[in-house]
Amino acid sequence: MDNEKLIFCGNNKELLPEELIAKSNESNGGWAFRIPSLINSNGTLIAAINKSDCGSDWGYIELAVRTSEDGGETWSDIQTIASPPARETMFNNSCYSSAFLIDPCMALAPNGDVIMLVDFYPECKGLHNRKLLDKKKVPYSMYKNKMYPALYDRDGKFYLVIEDGIVLNNKLKETDYRVADWKGSLYKGEEYVGNIYINGKTNENPINELGVETTFGAPLKAPKRNYIFMLRSSDNGKTWSDPVDITKDFLIKEDGVFAGIAPGVGLTTADGRIIMPLYVDRKETISIYSIDNGETWHRMTQQPYSCNTDEWQAVQSPDGVIIGLGRQKRYGKTPMSISHDGGKHWVKAKPTALYAPKCQKSVISIGNYVFCSHASERKRENGVITIGRFRRIKGKTVGIDWLSEVEINHGFFAYSCLTQIDDEHIGVLYEAQPSSYILFRKYKISDLIG
Repeated sequence: MDNEKLIFCGNNKELLPEELIAKSNESNGGWAFRIPSLINSNGTLIAAINKSDCGSDWGYIELAVRTSEDGGETWSDIQTIASPPARETMFNNSCYSSAFLIDPCMALAPNGDVIMLVDFYPECKGLHNRKLLDKKKVPYSMYKNKMYPALYDRDGKFYLVIEDGIVLNNKLKETDYRVADWKGSLYKGEEYVGNIYINGKTNENPINELGVETTFGAPLKAPKRNYIFMLRSSDNGKTWSDPVDITKDFLIKEDGVFAGIAPGVGLTTADGRIIMPLYVDRKETISIYSIDNGETWHRMTQQPYSCNTDEWQAVQSPDGVIIGLGRQKRYGKTPMSISHDGGKHWVKAKPTALYAPKCQKSVISIGNYVFCSHASERKRENGVITIGRFRRIKGKTVGIDWLSEVEINHGFFAYSCLTQIDDEHIGVLYEAQPSSYILFRKYKISDLIG
C-alpha cells in the first residue's frame, strides 16, 4: 500500500524472512520488536516499542522510540531510551537471565509532557513461569508514613530502600548499602556488590554477543514480580527521564505478583485527568489516574477493579462518559465497561458488537466518532479500522454503534495503536509480522466516516 512506512524492522533471521531483514538499517533496526505505542505530542508523533533480543515476552527487552515532526512522512533514527540490567543475553528465547521492560503505554499530560508507563520485571520469565515469582514477599512497606521498596537477603531478612538509595535493615537502622540508580546497582560503601534485580553470578565475559554489558546478582534482592515504571519527556520525545517506580502508589495485596500496564495509550480527559489502563493476573482491569501531570497516581479503594477483562483501552464521549474496550478470551464480541465519573467507578456493560480474536486493540475518539484498530478474523489476521459513533439514550452516552470498517492490511495483524495526527488525519502503528516488523499507515478522517 502506497502510504505504508516501515518504522521498526528486526534483523533476527529466526523471526523474519531475509527479504524483510534486508530493510533493517541504522534508522529502524534492532534484534526484534513488539508492542507498539503511538501518540501525538504537540504536533510530533512518537512511536514507542519493545526492542528485544528474541521477540518473546521475556529476555533482554529495552525501550526504543522514533519521532516524526511532519505527520508521519519522515522519522528520526531509532533511539533506545531505557535498558534493563542483565546477567546474560542471547538471540533466542531459551535465555531469561535478564531483567526486562515491556508493554509501553503513553499519555499526554495537561502540561504538555509525555508520560510513558511500562512493565518492569527483575530477572525471571514474567507470567510465563509463575514459579519463579516471589508470591510471599512484600514488595513495599511503610516507614515514616511513606511507602518504600523492600529488599531481602538470602536468609529472608527484610530491608528498606529510602530516599537517596539509603538501605535500612530490619531494625530500621541505616546500613552501608546504597542503591545507586533505577537499574538497581547496589554498593556497599564504595564497592559495587551487584544488582538487586539480578539472580546469580555473572558470565566470565562481561560483554556478550549482543554487545550488552552484563552484571551479577547482589546480596540483597528485590522481590521477583511485576513493577510499573514511569518515564517522562518534556521535549516531545527527544529526551526521556530515567524510569521511576510508581507501583507503590496503587498496588493492593489482592493484585498478587502482577498488576501490569495494558499497552497502547492512556486517556487524558477533558478536565485534565490522566487515566491509564492496567490489568491483573486474575484477569480483571485496573483504572489508575493522576490529577497532577503524573507526579502521583491514585486508585479508588471503594472499587479496586474496573469491571472489564485483560488488556484494554478507553475513550471519552463529548458528554464526558468514558467507555473501556477490553480483550476477549476468544473470538467474539468485545467486553465493554462504562464510567460516568471520570474513571473513578466503572459499570460492566454488555459486550459491544465489535468482533475480534483474543488480541489487544486500540481505540480513539474524535468528536462523536470512535475508531478502533484490531484483527478481524478468528486468528490474528486482516487488520481493520472499525468506525463507530457514540450511542445516546435520553441524552446520555450508553455505548457505541459500529457503522463500517476499512482495511489496514491483509494477512498477519496483531497489536496496534491509533492516534489523531491533525484535523484531517489519523495514523495507526501495527505489527504486520509475528515479530519485528512494525508499520505505520495514515488515513484521511473524511474517507473513514464517509
